[in-house]
Amino acid sequence: MTFSYKGFDAYGKRVKGTIGASTLQEAKEQLKQKGILTESIREKRSLFKQELPPSLTATLGRNLSLYLKAGISLPKGLHLVAENFKKRSKQHRFLEEVARNIEKGGSFYEALAAQDIYSVPPFFLHTVKVAQKSGNLEMVLLELSDYVQEQEKIKRDVVKAFIYPSFILLIAVAMINFMLTTIIPKIVDMFEATKSELPTSTKVTLALSHFFQNYSWLLLIISVAAIAAFAFLWKRNERFGYVMDRILLKIPLFGAMVTAMELGRFGRVMALLLQSGVPFAQALNFAAQTVSNRYLQKLFGKIATQVVEGKSFTQAVRENVKRGEVPNDFVNAVALGEKSSHLAFSLKSLSELYAQQNRDRIEVMLALLEPILMLTIGGIIGFLVISMLLPIFSISLGE
Repeated sequence: MTFSYKGFDAYGKRVKGTIGASTLQEAKEQLKQKGILTESIREKRSLFKQELPPSLTATLGRNLSLYLKAGISLPKGLHLVAENFKKRSKQHRFLEEVARNIEKGGSFYEALAAQDIYSVPPFFLHTVKVAQKSGNLEMVLLELSDYVQEQEKIKRDVVKAFIYPSFILLIAVAMINFMLTTIIPKIVDMFEATKSELPTSTKVTLALSHFFQNYSWLLLIISVAAIAAFAFLWKRNERFGYVMDRILLKIPLFGAMVTAMELGRFGRVMALLLQSGVPFAQALNFAAQTVSNRYLQKLFGKIATQVVEGKSFTQAVRENVKRGEVPNDFVNAVALGEKSSHLAFSLKSLSELYAQQNRDRIEVMLALLEPILMLTIGGIIGFLVISMLLPIFSISLGE
């Protein structure tokens, strides 16, 4: 993040400028070390600032690690990575700006924090910071690349898995709408001419047909507006989002998938930070920030606070996690890892286990989803067809 500040230097001269840091407190500490007394400091916010793309993170980590191992300097390595992208592209500008910041005398961490093109995740920044200080930047960058690629692979698998069911659902909605607004109205005149009593199912179908003919566009607009408003509130309103995130975890099967995904991400980031030399309490705090579910994020934030206050990680987890909210194997792995001083290994192994469990759950869910969709769609279309055929048969028999 970039912060703009105003203040006074050691000679009492008024100064202003910008400084890169991952938190406001860190920015204040950096200015204090430079002998600047801050009058005001705030984050420079960009309305359209995008988060560092996972594809760029993976490429940066993998290629830069290879260049550093080959003895190439960090700025030169960044220039070489930038050559993989078109000039004037956002990725190229980002890499070149980071390289220039390093050439001016900043560290890799400071250069990433100071650039204003992408928003870099805090866990990535602090992992790089500690790795550079401990001298194992090449290894950590490769680990970060593997982690990001693994997360992207899971996302791609989920998207691919839902393409076919979504396509079926879309075609079905279009077919049902076509029947209700085009085919059925043409048969209505014949029913009205007979003036005979219609079956209940036919009356329901005709009512639906009239409704969709008159209000289909209004229904579409209201539905889109409702979904957009719901999504906006979920994302922007903390209280509403917290409640919805908690409800999400209680949905059968899907809630277990979300929990496993969040715990897997937390475990992998925590393991990576610990292996990079980040202090335990700080690593726990940064890993908690990568959890996107607000209920679990608040839960792990509370655990991190208690660890700082002196409690063991295992004790804090057991005191704050309610029965059924987090799988027992997570609590047991934490206890075993902390007791054996191999917590990073336990968390990394657990994250791999959760990733595999989620892949299995997705396969089961898709195996169930397709026939359920087909039966539901077939049932709706069958109901519409039968409701139209019943009065026709009645008219034919009456004649």
